[in-house]
Amino acid sequence: MKKAVIKLLIAVLLITCMVMLLNIEVTYRQGINFEVSTVRIPLYLKVLDFFDRHYNYKNLVSKIIKSSDSPEERVIKIFNWTYDNIKRAPDGYPIVDDHVWHIIIRGYGTLDQSNDVFTTLCNYAGVDAFFDFIYSRDKSNMTALSFIKLNHSWRIFDSYNGVYFRNNKGEIASLEDIMRGDWFVFNTTGMIKQNSDYAKYLENLSPIGDIGLKRANIQSPLRRLIFQFKKLVGVLR
Repeated sequence: MKKAVIKLLIAVLLITCMVMLLNIEVTYRQGINFEVSTVRIPLYLKVLDFFDRHYNYKNLVSKIIKSSDSPEERVIKIFNWTYDNIKRAPDGYPIVDDHVWHIIIRGYGTLDQSNDVFTTLCNYAGVDAFFDFIYSRDKSNMTALSFIKLNHSWRIFDSYNGVYFRNNKGEIASLEDIMRGDWFVFNTTGMIKQNSDYAKYLENLSPIGDIGLKRANIQSPLRRLIFQFKKLVGVLR
């Protein structure tokens, strides 16, 4: 009888601690029209929202790629879907920047937000991807481009403008192809002339090493856990 009471007290204590922990106030950052503020919510809500987004990504990607076998086919399908479904922000609409899934729900976004959606969905399709800002050589201009790893080489896409690059063989150009000038601009309707505005950015590319953990590849629970652990270790140091 005494042991049963002790077990009951321990269970109540654990549940109480868990409830208190889940109600701890945490934050996330949200940008509206490029002004960033801190939003406070209880931990349990942040956890629930995270898993809700995770399973929505998985469900959406499975619908987009369907029975696609090759990584290249999956990427092209996600590329076309992103270009068709993430529109340019209408005049007067607020530019909101918080979670990638919210961009998908709104159906519109900026240059970097479109590429953010594209690379996130590619990661959920099992293809390494991230986006980054690329400057022209003289630093006077900047754009956002997506980097997608196919057949052990990085390929470059711009989902916002529906553009990617092919080499003289008609293959999706690798980073190495582009760096030596073997590239032509393609979009969802066909080829565009090579002397495009992309030249000033592509001439400033450099080889890509280990990309580590980036926003596009930390949306799944395991990678987010690794990211948070590394972040915590960095703080403790």
